Amino acid sequence: MKRINKSSVLSLFCAFVMLLSLCLIPGVKSEAAAKAPAIDKSIVMFRNSYNRTIRIKNMKKGDVITKAVPKGNDYSIVSAYTSDEHYNEILVNTFNSSKSGTTKVLVNVKRGKKTYKLSMKVKVVSFASPIQSAKVGKKNVKKYISNVPYGLLKKDCSGKLSIKMKKGWKIQKIEQTVNGKTKKIKNNKKINTAKGAILITVKNAKLNQIEELKLAKPNF
Repeated sequence: MKRINKSSVLSLFCAFVMLLSLCLIPGVKSEAAAKAPAIDKSIVMFRNSYNRTIRIKNMKKGDVITKAVPKGNDYSIVSAYTSDEHYNEILVNTFNSSKSGTTKVLVNVKRGKKTYKLSMKVKVVSFASPIQSAKVGKKNVKKYISNVPYGLLKKDCSGKLSIKMKKGWKIQKIEQTVNGKTKKIKNNKKINTAKGAILITVKNAKLNQIEELKLAKPNF
């Protein structure tokens, strides 16, 4: 039986330790190289728009959004708030804006002992319908579809809902609120506004603009 060479055993042990170290290093590097929180560079919104959800990218468990405010705490153009429901989102709206213009929303994200300071440019413009044409049955309802939270429709209508968007805009979803519950409906399908408000979410990818439009009678 051959005797085990001590130097060979030592060499094998050292090789094993080195291999184990190499296996652990990528994990350490990936932790150190975790991506920093980030936000969209810019968005566009109509005046009088209700909450738009903005997701903070690269958020990790334990990260906390500690601040979300318009630059200079000036709420005359845009308002911004942290979300009570989702740790990785903020809410931006122009419902109380008194003027159009361009400003920034400032967001702080705390990760451990470090605070990341983010900013997003927000351009607020007057409402200009992104809809080319809109009908319910034979009734032209384009002028009654708006981003204001209350309805503009003077009289309920029913029939096939047919909406065509202007260039650059697409319909993301159409929903109707019926007895407090929201259900999805499709374009070119029959609807009845008497059952509840019609909510149309539209997007312009080039402008990074998402708006929720409403077709409904006033609820006051």
